[in-house]
Amino acid sequence: MEILAWVLLVVLAVTGLLGTVLPFLPGAVIILAGAVLHQIILPESLSLWLIVVLIILTVIERVVDFLGSVVGAKWLGATRWGIIGAVVGTIVGIFFGLIGLIVGPILGAFAGEVIFARRNIGLSAKAGVGAGLGVGIATLAKFAVALLMVVLIAFDLLT
Repeated sequence: MEILAWVLLVVLAVTGLLGTVLPFLPGAVIILAGAVLHQIILPESLSLWLIVVLIILTVIERVVDFLGSVVGAKWLGATRWGIIGAVVGTIVGIFFGLIGLIVGPILGAFAGEVIFARRNIGLSAKAGVGAGLGVGIATLAKFAVALLMVVLIAFDLLT
């Protein structure tokens, strides 16, 4: 059982790190699952405080993931229609892999601005770029949170 606990922890931690940049994989959730499973199998190996901190970091990572394109679009002047377009573009983009996750919110925000808000091409493009920047920044933030989670797990195991 001990070997299983360690294999699960390592595999899920690595998968979780990859999940921060790959579609369909909620990185922090996977890392948290690995730590919880490890804790269930080997209760003395990880502290309960670590599990609580990992839960908090997972919630933060999920919020950052959800709000990335929205905040970026709003930051560069998107209207309500551009923000809705960015969200729809993100959802549609998921089905087209990593490229879709980048291009989807950009095109969605742009389309929302042009079609529904009836804004000019320049302002609409600016909102689209904001959505793209938001996704990029959110992805970096998600990776940083996931990396922090893995480092905290390693630190807890070593102390």
